[in-house]
Amino acid sequence: MTKALLTRAEPEVRLPAIRNGIPPAPARTAALIGYLHNNLEPIPGNFRRYALSAAAAPTDEQRALLLTRRGEIDAGLVGADEVTIRENVGILRSSMATAQLGPEAMQLAKKGFILVLGQYPAWAVQETTLRFLSGRAGSGTYAPTAAEMANVCREMISDHLAERARINAVLDAEVYHLTGEADRATINRMHAEFVAETTVRNAAPKGPAPEPLPEQRPAGLAADLESRRKRREAAERSAGGEAAPVRADPAA
Repeated sequence: MTKALLTRAEPEVRLPAIRNGIPPAPARTAALIGYLHNNLEPIPGNFRRYALSAAAAPTDEQRALLLTRRGEIDAGLVGADEVTIRENVGILRSSMATAQLGPEAMQLAKKGFILVLGQYPAWAVQETTLRFLSGRAGSGTYAPTAAEMANVCREMISDHLAERARINAVLDAEVYHLTGEADRATINRMHAEFVAETTVRNAAPKGPAPEPLPEQRPAGLAADLESRRKRREAAERSAGGEAAPVRADPAA
């Protein structure tokens, strides 16, 4: 299938359109759109855009085909002009039964038809008029309302709108590249190194390490402590001597 899409095709004979409408896409272009659209992958959390593998992404030539087809559809969907709408509505209302309206109501009705049918291409409005006149749409007796004509117009352009949506999805897709064996090996190695470094970092003690205690006290400190001890003992003896009671001599 892919090889056939990549092969340059000869000019194709296209099917006729609906009375100056949008012609169907050439067979090769239609197959290309279907193939690429089937390869689209949804992006989690994104409902407006798709992903497409680089292996299945369209080439420059294929993108040109898609852009040409989209431009053709856009050109064929340009809204009808006011003159075309007035002519076709006038044909229907003069050829089929209608309710009697006053001049003011008639003007408002015309504005309503122009407002509604102006969203659809001229060829769709003309084809809708033909279908109502021939009895293929409507009752065959009463002139259609603006809503009834709009329903037929929407039906005629629905396939073209869907085709354009598929083309837009392909052209706007986010193309991604699959990693090869060498790239995957490099990624795995870098991940393993990161895990090892993180493990070592988390196992290291937090804050500065405490200083080791000295094995023995300095000589000056010991002498100072000994001097303080002697002074304290002398003070205790002196205080004890002053506090002792004086005994009377029994011989006196």
